[in-house]
Amino acid sequence: MTMGKVLYYTLVDLARNRSVLAFAALLFVVAEGLFLVEGEAVKAVLSLVQVVLALVPLVALVFTVVYTYGAQEFTQLLAVQPIGRSAILGGRMLALGLSFLVALLFGLGLPLTVHAPGATSLVLLVAAVLLAWVFLALGTLIALVNRDRARGVGTALAAWAGAVLVYDALLMTLLFAFSDRPVEPFVLPVAALNPIDLARIAVTIQVDLAAMMGYSGAVYKKFLGSGPGIATALAFMLLWVAWPTVLSFRVFRSKDL
Repeated sequence: MTMGKVLYYTLVDLARNRSVLAFAALLFVVAEGLFLVEGEAVKAVLSLVQVVLALVPLVALVFTVVYTYGAQEFTQLLAVQPIGRSAILGGRMLALGLSFLVALLFGLGLPLTVHAPGATSLVLLVAAVLLAWVFLALGTLIALVNRDRARGVGTALAAWAGAVLVYDALLMTLLFAFSDRPVEPFVLPVAALNPIDLARIAVTIQVDLAAMMGYSGAVYKKFLGSGPGIATALAFMLLWVAWPTVLSFRVFRSKDL
């Protein structure tokens, strides 16, 4: 068996699961609803940004953790076959990544293409896909490190809450504590610590809306400009995909199944 077969069987299993399909349908309904309710496409996109930044990481993280625990018996069966562990994990992660990609292209990309075609919608879609992949990788790592399902799900929810809620509070506290000093040089690396903030920065710089850009987004635009600022934010998100993926492979290769 090769990684391609693991990819195929995982995709078939995900299609039967229908959870990713339900996620795509939910995104589609929310996006269409916002475009129908809001009078202007730009306002609908900005409202959609808030939904995407909260919902996509949560679904990708929790679903990946739960799916990884649910596939444990199948993983053990594959591990005794003449196939490397890297191929097992690689096939599964690739299948999950493709599933989220298709779900976002349908649930988010289709409404954006119909109602608000343009660079802003493209940046939002790319940022959403990268967010899904980031939290897919983090979810895989969390599930591999924690043997207990309840602890793994709890850790995943805590990680999501930290990225969505706690991070902003800590950033505001930092800015307030050092308000008498030039903190702009430190904002660039601090913003890179949160992939959700990076996605928000990329989209709001493209929209050029100061009210939603936040302090970190304003600093990115001031020091890097619009185009380089967006590219830098998305590049940092790719790093966020890479490091938990690499750690997941290391843990899985040495893990006692």
